[in-house]
Amino acid sequence: MPTTSWKRSAIIAAVGAGTLLGFAGTSSAVVPTSQSIDAPPKSVAPGSQVTFTGKLTGMGDRPLPGEPVDLEWRAGPDQPWSVSKTGQTNHDGVASIAVPVERTSHWRLSYRGDEIHDPSLSAEQTVQAHKPVNQRIVDAAASQAGKPYSYGASGPDSFDCSGFTQYVHSKVGIDLPRTSSDQRAAVPQIGKGDKVPGDLLFFSDGGSVYHVGIYAGGNQMWAAPESGDVVRKQDIYTESYTVGRAW
Repeated sequence: MPTTSWKRSAIIAAVGAGTLLGFAGTSSAVVPTSQSIDAPPKSVAPGSQVTFTGKLTGMGDRPLPGEPVDLEWRAGPDQPWSVSKTGQTNHDGVASIAVPVERTSHWRLSYRGDEIHDPSLSAEQTVQAHKPVNQRIVDAAASQAGKPYSYGASGPDSFDCSGFTQYVHSKVGIDLPRTSSDQRAAVPQIGKGDKVPGDLLFFSDGGSVYHVGIYAGGNQMWAAPESGDVVRKQDIYTESYTVGRAW
């Protein structure tokens, strides 16, 4: 008797013919399986490594070790599924598969089955891939590069300094007051040593705020500097500033 037939006969003898009635599966598989998936992070930065984990079980919820499990993904509900990576279950029937998530997408674990075991699919999980909001602020600022400075202008074709910062923040869903003084009053203050790209830099001469820009990292900021100039990335030209965070 071939090995496969012997295994199948042994399982049938072990569980009893009556137990097998009603099983759905392939023409030769006799043991139903169940593939689970643990909830992954709901949102990550693009390119982040995400580990998808799930358990494969068979008869009586017993774990199935040493079985191949596919991690499948698709971009949207109407798109076809594709295999991203294949892993193998451990002695507890658990497969852990790590992949980079570059875009918002849908994921599931799939067990193909074999001559003994039925195939099974996990539930579908969605992982959203978004840049952190502070990086989106910097990107929105950079997208306005080259537009002229104009006193009192708040975009989209020209800006003064606070019109620029107000407009950029509006692009990521953040409302700021119109003037630089009101913007500083509206946001929490951050220590200079704790600033990160996307924070607001407020410049003052010891009294009122006369200029505002968006920290770009290093010793630079995005700003609409002055009449005759354009929106550009420039050096932070003085230490007489405070830092605020609107995000």
